[in-house]
Amino acid sequence: MEHAQVDEVCLEQTQKYCVERPIYNQELLEGRLHRRERTPRTLRQKIAHSCRCSSKKAKSHLYSFLPILQWLPHYRVREHLLGDIISGISTGVMQLPQGLAYAMLAAVPPVFGLYSSFYPVFLYTFFGTSKHISIGTFAVISMMVGGVAVREVPDEMVSIGYNSTNVTDTPEYYNDRDTKRVQVAVTLAFLTGIIQLYLGLIRFGFVAIYLTEPLVRGFTTAAAVHVFTSQLKYFFGIKTKRYSGPLSVVFKCIAIYEHLKVLLGCNLIDQHGLR
Repeated sequence: MEHAQVDEVCLEQTQKYCVERPIYNQELLEGRLHRRERTPRTLRQKIAHSCRCSSKKAKSHLYSFLPILQWLPHYRVREHLLGDIISGISTGVMQLPQGLAYAMLAAVPPVFGLYSSFYPVFLYTFFGTSKHISIGTFAVISMMVGGVAVREVPDEMVSIGYNSTNVTDTPEYYNDRDTKRVQVAVTLAFLTGIIQLYLGLIRFGFVAIYLTEPLVRGFTTAAAVHVFTSQLKYFFGIKTKRYSGPLSVVFKCIAIYEHLKVLLGCNLIDQHGLR
């Protein structure tokens, strides 16, 4: 037994691997890879080649424009349908109050938040290329739209056509104001879509590479501060003027503080008067 173990150890020590590989150079690699030499073409030939249509090219363009035609026939109903239904219901339950709140940030009636929560997702089902992206309302965009709507249709402009002193308490005032602000928001969304379509055609998305992480973190932090201050008046149940432009956060805080001070003073007076 001892001699057999010694022989095995000696055999393991004497085993060697010999790997033979040919030495490649540039000419040999080009010959093995069958490198194709591209012949230079004129501008006319390039345009003619790009405008040439075939069944394969037309099918590729159709799938790039409507990706649902590519993934829907291969959809596994038994494996994915139940999970997709549960995730859709969960997302809808979350998106319902979120859309209402973001519509108030955009200075439009809350029902338009429901519209903006449903139609983008519905259209992205046909034209979307990613199954992981989340489409819906966004707080910062809603605030930016609200700033433009308030700047173009302020409360003072709407009240010019009314002779009553308490025009801000009438339903006609709110209907007229909301209608004009919705028109501004729709026009802004339409123009933004045209600009984004043009930037997509010229492949302008490379700019996102130069957005550093500190810049993105600062943007999200500032957006959280703006959203928090814009919801304070709804939290305390007071009505203040909408501010836009530089130092709007400071003006909002000052207005909320003044209203709270008046409310607290009135409550103290009522308590002393009852006593």
